[in-house]
Amino acid sequence: MADFIVDSGGTPIAVFVHGSGPPLVMVHGSMTDHLAFEALVAATPSMTAYRLDRRGFGESGDGPAYTIEHEYGDVAAVVAEVARRTGEPVALFGHSYGANCALGGAVASEFVSHLVIFEPSLGLHYPAGAIESIEEALAQDDRDGALATVFSTVLDMTAEEIDKYRLSPTWSTRLRVAHTIPRECRVEEELTFESSHWKVDCPTLVMTGQETTEELATIARAAVAAIEGARLCVLEGVDHMAPRLAPHAVAEQITSFLGG
Repeated sequence: MADFIVDSGGTPIAVFVHGSGPPLVMVHGSMTDHLAFEALVAATPSMTAYRLDRRGFGESGDGPAYTIEHEYGDVAAVVAEVARRTGEPVALFGHSYGANCALGGAVASEFVSHLVIFEPSLGLHYPAGAIESIEEALAQDDRDGALATVFSTVLDMTAEEIDKYRLSPTWSTRLRVAHTIPRECRVEEELTFESSHWKVDCPTLVMTGQETTEELATIARAAVAAIEGARLCVLEGVDHMAPRLAPHAVAEQITSFLGG
């Protein structure tokens, strides 16, 4: 159960707190929830992690219509509440689509001391017809089919690989949030860092993995160019899933950046 709820324009946003030390608000990516950061929280014991469930995920609510600007407001509202509770500015971390939300939240907030984003996704492209196929499956209330379409058309997984993945404990979580997939895909295709400029009033670090896809690496570099004062960190030997699979490497960079 969430430790507290923040009202963001009438939408309840659940926040989960763990640890002790300076506050770090964490914003998860697509098809998951705050539990995606379990390993990263364990790797940052010197900080208090405030993990939110983004709108439409986990214990948070959702609105009748979606824009990414709503998510910017959600992050800013959580940051403001954490700053009020702790009496100090807040470090902010986001991964993947959550990195986009964290960036927009930082622009909208006066309480962010440092911003760290790992492989934001604005400008990501999808195979022709993939988003429409996902939407069609969801329109028929076929969440399993929608997920299978994501993994086959976007991630190039085979039918055998998808069947194996269906047995994993994360499949049920992804089924619950399947309705959020096409709306996020469309935002990623519509918004790019090449055509935008972001003014963030705090030190900003953009992280990427050395083993990530060329498209995501290109987007990370574009983000650095678009965010005033940002710098790039390339982590050796990791890919897009580093916050989950290589949490200590990510945590080391976060704590070093916050301390420096």
